[in-house]
Amino acid sequence: MVAAAAALDIGTRRIPNLLTVSGFTLALVLRGMSGASDLGSGLLGAVLAFALSFPLFIAGGMGGGDVKLLTAVGAFLGPGKLVIALLATAVVGGLLGLIAAIRGHAFKETVVGTGRLLRDLVLKPFRPGHPVTLPKLGSPGAITVPYGVAIAAGAVAGLLL
Repeated sequence: MVAAAAALDIGTRRIPNLLTVSGFTLALVLRGMSGASDLGSGLLGAVLAFALSFPLFIAGGMGGGDVKLLTAVGAFLGPGKLVIALLATAVVGGLLGLIAAIRGHAFKETVVGTGRLLRDLVLKPFRPGHPVTLPKLGSPGAITVPYGVAIAAGAVAGLLL
């Protein structure tokens, strides 16, 4: 499922609902066949993945297909292995972002913008009412990556580690 999602995301920048929903359903069916506790673990992994990724979608920093793919991955892996998968996904996604910034001749701007964002996030508790501006996927000049690739790599890491 994650290999197909990565390939489709590279080629079309879309991850189809048919793939993510059927993957999610298959994960729960397989876990349910192993017992109620495994099913519960799969549901908890899915809820955790959704809860952590959906705010990024709402903020405009992640696509809906990525959220659904992470939710399906959470259903397959359960919460323990999902944590490993999310960490690996973040590392691979960061590397993909750096590569895209370098290829787009926007490395300096990306580093400066990331520094500003981190500064604003750290200072937010001390400056109530000061907005934190998050970059959006659809913004002009936004650097985007096929995050399905990072999610696929993270899922494999979560499965194997």
